[in-house]
Amino acid sequence: MSTVLIIEPRSSGLELVTRAHELGHTVLVLTSGTEPGTVPDKADRIVTADTLDRAAALDAVRALHAETPLDAVLPGFEHFVELAAHAAAMLGLPGIDPAGVEPLRHKHRMRRALDAAGLDQPRYRAVSHARSAAAAHAELGPVCVVKPVDQSGSLGVRRASSAAEAVDAFRGALRAARVPGARGAGLVLVEEYVEGPEYSVEGYVEDGRTHILGITEKILGAEPHFVEVGHIVPARLKPSVSAAVRAYITRVLAAVGLGLGPFHAELRMSDRGPLLMEVAARLPGDRIPDLLRLACGHDLYEIMLRSYLGLPNPEPAAPRTGARAGIRYFLRPGLTEYREFRVDPLLASDPRVREIGVLLPPNSPLPDPGSSSGRLGYVLAAGASYRETAGVLHRAEQAVTFG
Repeated sequence: MSTVLIIEPRSSGLELVTRAHELGHTVLVLTSGTEPGTVPDKADRIVTADTLDRAAALDAVRALHAETPLDAVLPGFEHFVELAAHAAAMLGLPGIDPAGVEPLRHKHRMRRALDAAGLDQPRYRAVSHARSAAAAHAELGPVCVVKPVDQSGSLGVRRASSAAEAVDAFRGALRAARVPGARGAGLVLVEEYVEGPEYSVEGYVEDGRTHILGITEKILGAEPHFVEVGHIVPARLKPSVSAAVRAYITRVLAAVGLGLGPFHAELRMSDRGPLLMEVAARLPGDRIPDLLRLACGHDLYEIMLRSYLGLPNPEPAAPRTGARAGIRYFLRPGLTEYREFRVDPLLASDPRVREIGVLLPPNSPLPDPGSSSGRLGYVLAAGASYRETAGVLHRAEQAVTFG
C-alpha cells in the first residue's frame, strides 16, 4: 500500500492513524511530543520535530521523504492544516493549496471570504483592544459572541450580554488564542448572537464537487459557554431545511476555496436561514466520523486518506433509512474532583449503547467546564430511529453519576 505521514494526530486524528493502519498503509507520525497519550499505538514510526516551527518541521518532512518516500501528508488536527498544506506542496503531493489555506484556518479570514462572496452570515468585527470589543458589543448587541480567531473545541468562546462582559470575554479569548505563528495573533472576533438550533455539516470536496455526507444535530451546554455536550447523526430536519443547509454550505466551501478533502462546517438555523459559525478543512471531532459510519455507512477516515493520496472516492451511497447514532458528554459544573464513575446497570446492559468512557479519570483535578476539555466522560449509542437514539442519550445523562 502507501506510506502516509500524519502531522500531530489528536482527537479524530488518532482514529485516522488507526484506520490508515487497518487499511494497510504504512503510517508515520510527525509530532513535537511523545508523552503518554499523544503517541498513537498503531503508528509504524514516530518522528519528532518542532511542529510549531514551520521551517524546522518542513526540514524534518524533507529529510523523512528522502529516506522513506511519502505518498501523502495529512493534518492530524486543525492547527496543522496549514503545515500539512505546505509540506504536501513542497513534495508535489495532493493537498490544500497553501496560498488559500488562511480562510480555512483563521475565522476572521473566513468571515471576509464570505463577505466577498455575498453570503449571509452573523455580523462581526475583528478587534484587538478591549475598547474595540466594548464598541463592537454596542454595535452588534445587546447580546454578542466573543471568540478567538484560531482556536477550536469551544475554547475561549463566550456569550456577552454587556460591554463589561464583552471586555472580559475579549481578554479570555486572547488568553485562549495560543497558537504560535498564527496570522491572527492578537485578534478576537465579536459576532452577532444568532438564535436557533445548531448543526454541523460533514463531507468532502473532490474535483470541484462538494459531497455532503451528513448533517449533525448539536446538543449544547449552558451559556455563556458553547460547549458541545452531544451530537446525533443524522439530524432530524424537514427536507426543505436540509436542502437549504446543503445549498448554503456548498456556497460557503466555494467562498473559502476548499479544493480537496474533508470539511466540518458549523451553523445555526436562524429566521434568516442558515448562518455559518465556522468551517474547517479537517475531520470533525467528538467521534462524529464514528457516528457517521454507524448511522450512514460513510467512512470519512478512508475518504480523507484517499483524497490526500490522489485517489478517487466512490460515489457516496444513500444513507440507511431511519438509523441514528449519537454521543452524550457529561459536564458537571462546580465539581472540582470525584472518586467514582458510576453507571446504572440498565444503561450499561442496553444493546444500543456501544461505548461508555471516562475522559477525566477519578481523583484528577477537573478543569473549568467552559470548553470541551472540561467534559468528564461520554456514552455513545446507536438506534433504529431518532427517537430511540435520543432517548438513550437523554437517559444516559441521569444514569451516569460522579461521586
